[in-house]
Amino acid sequence: MQGAATRKLIDIKLSVFEALSRKARRKGVSLKRYIEDLLEEDSRHWDNAVPEGVSDERIISLIGIAKPSVPLDSIEDERLNYILSK
Repeated sequence: MQGAATRKLIDIKLSVFEALSRKARRKGVSLKRYIEDLLEEDSRHWDNAVPEGVSDERIISLIGIAKPSVPLDSIEDERLNYILSK
């Protein structure tokens, strides 16, 4: 990890814990390190979704909120399809 770290106590369902433990063993790392790596990777993907120059936390919290749960190809309204494609 780079920079300062924040410690958090989290609850993980037993089935998730066991699955993550198996994956960590396969990679040859501790469960803690495996989860930290997953979270770091996920945060990097999220940072890439934020447009350059946007720094307002209120706006950033809205990014992705309007993404449809169906494929864009199945939406027949052209205006809605255009808006959701942005």
